[in-house]
Amino acid sequence: MDAFEAIKATFFQECDELLADLEAKLMLLEQGQTDLETINAVFRAVHSVKGGAGAFGLEALVRFAHVFETLMDELRAGRKPCDAITIKTLLRASDVLADHIQAAQGLIPPVDEARSAALVAEMQVLTHGGEAPVEVEEDEDDFGFTPMAFDMALDEPAPLPIADLGADLGADAPSVGWRIVFKPMGRMYVNANETSLLLRELGRLGPVTVVVDESETPTLDALSIDDGCLTWTVDLAAAVDEAAVREVFDFVESDCDLTITPLGAGGATDIVAFDDEPAAVMPASDDLDIAALLAKASGAAAEPAAEVVPFAPLELEPTPAPIAAALAVEPVAAPVAAPVATTLAPASAPVAPAPVTIRVDLDRVDRLINVVGELVIQQAMLSQRVLESGLARSSGIALGLEDLELLTREIQDSVMAIRAQPVKSVFQRMPRLVREVADMVSKQVRLVTAGEDTEVDKTVVERLAEPITHMLRNAIDHGLETPEERVAAGKPAEGTVRLAALHRSGRIVIEISDDGRGINRERVKKIAVDKGLIAADAPLTDEQIDNLIFAPGFSTAAVVSDISGRGVGMDVVKRSIQALGGRISISSVPGKGSTFTLSLPLTLAVLDGMVVTAAEQTLIAPLPAIVESLTPQAVDLHFVGGVDPVIRFRDRFLPLIDVALIMGFREQPMNPTEGVAVVVETEGGQQAALLFDAIQGQRQVVIKSLETNYQQVEGVAAATILGDGRVALILDVDVLVTDMRRKSVRPDFKLAS
Repeated sequence: MDAFEAIKATFFQECDELLADLEAKLMLLEQGQTDLETINAVFRAVHSVKGGAGAFGLEALVRFAHVFETLMDELRAGRKPCDAITIKTLLRASDVLADHIQAAQGLIPPVDEARSAALVAEMQVLTHGGEAPVEVEEDEDDFGFTPMAFDMALDEPAPLPIADLGADLGADAPSVGWRIVFKPMGRMYVNANETSLLLRELGRLGPVTVVVDESETPTLDALSIDDGCLTWTVDLAAAVDEAAVREVFDFVESDCDLTITPLGAGGATDIVAFDDEPAAVMPASDDLDIAALLAKASGAAAEPAAEVVPFAPLELEPTPAPIAAALAVEPVAAPVAAPVATTLAPASAPVAPAPVTIRVDLDRVDRLINVVGELVIQQAMLSQRVLESGLARSSGIALGLEDLELLTREIQDSVMAIRAQPVKSVFQRMPRLVREVADMVSKQVRLVTAGEDTEVDKTVVERLAEPITHMLRNAIDHGLETPEERVAAGKPAEGTVRLAALHRSGRIVIEISDDGRGINRERVKKIAVDKGLIAADAPLTDEQIDNLIFAPGFSTAAVVSDISGRGVGMDVVKRSIQALGGRISISSVPGKGSTFTLSLPLTLAVLDGMVVTAAEQTLIAPLPAIVESLTPQAVDLHFVGGVDPVIRFRDRFLPLIDVALIMGFREQPMNPTEGVAVVVETEGGQQAALLFDAIQGQRQVVIKSLETNYQQVEGVAAATILGDGRVALILDVDVLVTDMRRKSVRPDFKLAS
């Protein structure tokens, strides 16, 4: 890939981030949060897409983004209301904008011109009112730029339209306001930001006096986009606070050198001006003529005079001063001197620099994580060898290994943090899905999200989108009632679907809930019987009936539609979650709604575990699931019905599960008093005691997929490599407690009295 294509690929990656932010902010607008900051965020996202697309000649994308941006500019200026009709149009425009970006990447065919033109017409009507304005055919490189005329005559240069100030600038210098000195860096222009827009925004705060210092401007052949050569000094004569001034530079503050100081109080303020030319004084206005200012800075004004420049609106920043100067045959006046030195007041409190990020190929991160995993294994092997050698714990080698273990843990935590990613990237895709599905089924739905900043391994995040999509569609189509049914049931016509993420017991939990009708268990059981999934006389609990919806081929839809009814979906969800080492559970109350809970590991790479022994087999019990360990006493042991063993734990009885027995490591149960009981807790809050022969210690292990390298084994979540090179199985606590207890048999030993 050449340099140009690499830059283009980076642009499309940034577009993905901008589209995600755009979608999130539009959702806030839809929810009634129509403050200026939210509107500005939408404008900045569209503006950035447009600027980058223009650099790569993506004309269709630029044209659409330009109309989108113009409408947003009207909204942020307060000239148009941000009402429900406008917001709905903006939501559809964001979808078309995303399609244009994908089409530019070649991922989809070009966007249908009729569809795009119709939406452009709608936005233009909202922007201008009445009928959509007639589009004027533009040149290939013309995006609303107003050309500047340069008089090449040497004897009488064309004068600028001016008006006499009638007073000396120094005498009438403002005493209240701010002096802003900023020097744009090259990357500010690369990011599609314009000096003209910044000056225009400052002009909206009040009268401004602007001087540009071009003394550092190189010749045209030496001009580089990576270098900033113009320094702007702006005196703002307005009683506004500093926060309002800084807000103008909020989007570019990290891309320019910026100083904001208060103007002197109680006396005249020094005006930064050229030796032979006064500053340009700009009255407060919504639109400033940056062309006149740049022309004056480039030497277009032949003679110094106290002048007021009338300003007219411009779509884009005109030809920069250095290029304008290069077009002149020869200067009509003496070269502009450097600005007069002035002493500025101390700057206000420094602004914290924006965080710096870099883009790294995911394969490189994966390789780094694999190497760190091998480092963990080697460190465990070294510790095992030292332990077997009989060296004293106080020896230098043992102490050095302890330091190595701490350092290895720190490296591993740091590397895993690199892969950690908030689930926001998945959650932000869902409002659009909910909106489209709700329109298809004619239901009113409000999506509420929580815990978007919850971090999880990137691999897990990427594979969450599909199951969450299936479950949200299911909640809207099957869970929520129609508006009429909800009103008749005493509920609001608008249904609520909640999508939340949280950390619990070292795992990530995703909850999808609705306030709909709940699961009709009688109907579910009847459908399962009709499909031959269960026997008609099968005695099932409510939980077992609820879980029938995960059976392959099961569907409660009466007809096949674009949304559901083909008998696929929820069984796919269950398989997807299990493939990630997770599990899914259901909680439903008829008439009040249902909650689906997905429990997933935070990472697919490492795990803190307890190394235990069962019938000479070494196993790993996940540490987050362990509550306590104890040695069973005969007085605390009992048998329910003479079969199922239980143990007294803190004034209550817990099931006692012989792990070696139910996993087939031995045929006869062991005497509990000869082993160790480890109390564990499942994701659903159910507690049980797992019986092992012994506990070897706590260790951080590298997770290896057993299903990928061998096959899925009931009760086993994954595998790992121990310090001595042996393979150890990582137990799936939830499956052991909930599904495998039935394998327990009546003991053939006698407890001591």
